[in-house]
Amino acid sequence: MNNFVKDTLGAGKKKMVDIVPQMDRAHMRLRNNQVRDDFNTMNSFPVIETHLEDLEGHAASTYTYDVYKWVKKEIMKEKFLVTKGFQAAAEDDHSVHKMANFKRQQYVHEVVYYYGRLTTYEEALEEAVLPPIMVCTCNMFQYKGVPCRHMFMLMKQENMSKIPRSLIMKRWTRNAGSVCDIEYPDGQNMDKEALEVSRFGVLTSDCNRMCSYASKTTKGYSMLKKEIARLTSLIEGLVKDSEQVHVCDPQPERTGCVIRDPVVVKKKGNQNQETGRRPITCSYCKGAGYNIQSCGERKEKEREAAAHQSVGEDNPPSVSTPAKKVYHCGKCNGPGHIARSRKNAPAPSNSE
Repeated sequence: MNNFVKDTLGAGKKKMVDIVPQMDRAHMRLRNNQVRDDFNTMNSFPVIETHLEDLEGHAASTYTYDVYKWVKKEIMKEKFLVTKGFQAAAEDDHSVHKMANFKRQQYVHEVVYYYGRLTTYEEALEEAVLPPIMVCTCNMFQYKGVPCRHMFMLMKQENMSKIPRSLIMKRWTRNAGSVCDIEYPDGQNMDKEALEVSRFGVLTSDCNRMCSYASKTTKGYSMLKKEIARLTSLIEGLVKDSEQVHVCDPQPERTGCVIRDPVVVKKKGNQNQETGRRPITCSYCKGAGYNIQSCGERKEKEREAAAHQSVGEDNPPSVSTPAKKVYHCGKCNGPGHIARSRKNAPAPSNSE
C-alpha cells in the first residue's frame, strides 16, 4: 500500500489541498481492486495453461486470484530448472535435492525434503498422517508465503498431484476469512479477563452470521428476537448463580497479556494550587461576592442622597466611589506616580 500511495502522489513538495483529493482517489482505486479480486476469486475459475495441470488446478482452487498468479509464475519458471544431485539420509527420513537454472548452473539451490515423521514414504505422499515438509535455500516461502519453482520441481519428481498442506498458508486461501473453532482452556492457566474477551469475540462472530440470515425475512427476525430474549434471561440467571457460588478475589493474579486502559497520572505543576476564575469583588466598597451593581452600601447612600434632595438641601451626601489609594514614587516621594513612570510625572515646583 505504501508503494501504491508513493507512486500515486509522486515526488516533490505539494500542498495539502492537492494531496487530500489524490489520497481519496488512491484509496478508492485500492477498494475497487479489492472488490474486483474478491469477485474474480468467488465467481470464476482460471484457465489451466501450464504443463503441471494437477498442481496448477489445485492452486487455482485453493489460493485467491492474486496469489494464484504468483504460483502460476513459479510453475512456469519450473521448466527452466535442471537437477544437479540427490542425497538421501535414512536416519532422519529426509533427502536433499540440488537444482539450478538451465545455462546458469553456477547458481545452485538445495531443497530439503522431509517425508513426515511416524509415517512411511508412501503415506507421506498421500498426506495420510503428516504432510511432507520442504525447505528451500532460496527462502521464497519464508518471505512471500507461496512455494517456489524448486519446490514445484521436487513435487513433479515425486509425482505429487496436490500441493502439501505444510506449504499452504491460510492467509492466502479462499476461506481465509472463515471463522475457525478454537478450543480455549478452562481458565486454570489463563487470565480470567483474557478468557472472557476471547469467548466474547468468538460468540460475536457466530452471532453476526446468524443475525445476517435472520434479518432477511420477517419470520426469522421475530423468531430470533424471541430466542435472544429467552436465552438472555437464561444466561443471566446462570451468571448470578455462579457469582453466588464462587467468591471473586478482589485482586486476582494477572498471568496473561491483556490490554487495559492506561493508568491516570498526575499532571505537571503544583497540584494544590486552586484553579478557576478570580472571585468577584465590588469596586465601590471592596467587598467580596458581589459587584457594584448589587452593592448594598452604594444603594443605601443613593437612598440617603435622594432623601436629602427631596427635602431641598444644597449639599446632599456624595454617592461617588470612595477615593482610591494614592501611590507615591520610591525615588522622589512624589504622589500620583511610581518610579517606572517618573518621566510622565509633573515637574516639581520651585518651592519644593
